[in-house]
Order: sequence, then C-alpha cells, then structure tokens
Amino acid sequence: MFLSRRSLIATGVLAGGAVAPAIAAVTAGRRASVTEGLPVAVRQELARRQCSLAMSRYETYLSMARLQKALDQFALGQPDVQADVGFGLYYGPQSVRKLFLEVHRIMEGDAATHTQKSGATYLLANTTEIIEVAEDLKTAQGLWLCPTLSTPGSAETGFSARTGYAHRAADFIFEDGRWKLWHYIVLGLASAPVGKSWTDPDVVAANQVDRFAWIPRELKPDSPPAAGVGAQGGWRPDRPVIDISVPEPYRTFAESFSYGREP
Repeated sequence: MFLSRRSLIATGVLAGGAVAPAIAAVTAGRRASVTEGLPVAVRQELARRQCSLAMSRYETYLSMARLQKALDQFALGQPDVQADVGFGLYYGPQSVRKLFLEVHRIMEGDAATHTQKSGATYLLANTTEIIEVAEDLKTAQGLWLCPTLSTPGSAETGFSARTGYAHRAADFIFEDGRWKLWHYIVLGLASAPVGKSWTDPDVVAANQVDRFAWIPRELKPDSPPAAGVGAQGGWRPDRPVIDISVPEPYRTFAESFSYGREP
C-alpha cells in the first residue's frame, strides 16, 4: 500500500496520466473529486502534499499577521478543533478564533485592519517533516521539528530577541474539500534570548514563570499547556526527554493515536 516514489510514478502512468493534473488541482486547493478513481497510494501522496501546504500556509500567514488567513487553515467545522501553541489549550471553534483573531492581534497586530505592530516578528520554520495519511483518506497526522525566531514586545515596552526549537504536531481532517488542521500542538524544546544559552540559570528560571501573564482574563485558554510545556516549558536540567508520538502508517483514525485532548 505504501509505495516508493518510483512506484507512485509508475502507478500514475497506469492511471492514465491523471496524476499531474491531480497534483495541480490539490496544490491549488481545489476539491479532491479530481482524484477519485486514482489508486489509494496516489491519493495519499496527494493528501500529504496538501497537508504540508496547509501547515506551511498557516505559519507563513501568521508571520505576516494575516490572522484570518492563518485561521482559515483550521477545521472550524469540527466541535473539537483545537490549538495549544504554548499558551494553553484553546478548544472548540470559538476558542480557536479567539486565539488567532484576538490573542495574536495583541502580539503582532492584524494585516486585515492595517494595524500590524512594527518590530513584532515571529518566524516559524518546518523541518524533518513526517506526514502519514490514513488509508481511508479521512484524516492525517504530521510532526515537525521547528526552529523559531521571535521579537516580542512593542515600541512602548521595548523588544526582546529570542530563538528556540519546538515540535509542532497536528492531526488533519478532510473538511469542505480541503485538508485542514484539526488538533494542533506546539511542544517547546529550548528557548532563550539571543546571545544567551538556554542552559543559563537565569534563562532557565525565567522560562519557569508564567511568561504569558499579559493575556487578558477574557482571552485566557480553556486549560493550561499540555505536559508542562509552553508557559512552564523550556529546557531545564531535570526535564526528561520529550517523547511525542511519531506518525506511522495507519488505516483509520480510531486505530491510531490523537494529538488532541479534552480541556
């Protein structure tokens, strides 16, 4: 079922040359009905590409403060859609909207209203991509290791330059003809001000306090960050190695794990 790239190309030829138009349609975000009739392995490969694009679009739009575009990558039609980006768990469509359209607006402004905060910079990269699409073509799972560079703050309070690494993981679901983020979580691995080591005792101590106290009460998450990450995260000498589930080939979501959780 899980074929090599060469086998997929051969399968595409046998499928009557329909793979190239299907790839173009998937890349353009059009409905996947154009892939119906193709072998499952080919449709899985096309789905992987769209999931990868959804994650990359999300991070690119977020870096430009195009908040509604970033939000559009989430499956808001699912009652348990969720995001834990280190501040805590935002659970359900309304909470996810609150996270991106209100909390992130405080951090970086909003391009849609021409209120971007000058100087605020959040750059997120994706590496070591692992994406598996279920054989039933209804869900997918992805995991990335991501270097980050950020410049939180404001002209009034001053800025700080930070760098770090995190795991970013997501369950995807096929909704309204597109692959979208369903359960999304960021697990911070190391973070420090530029010019300092994450092993510096002062940095370790600062990472253990609530660095997100600036979030107004009405915009707080539904529950704290998972597994002691985020506000209580960062490297520390007594921190165990983070063991996160790695996507493997699977048939249906019910037979696999989930990156999601209840609040």
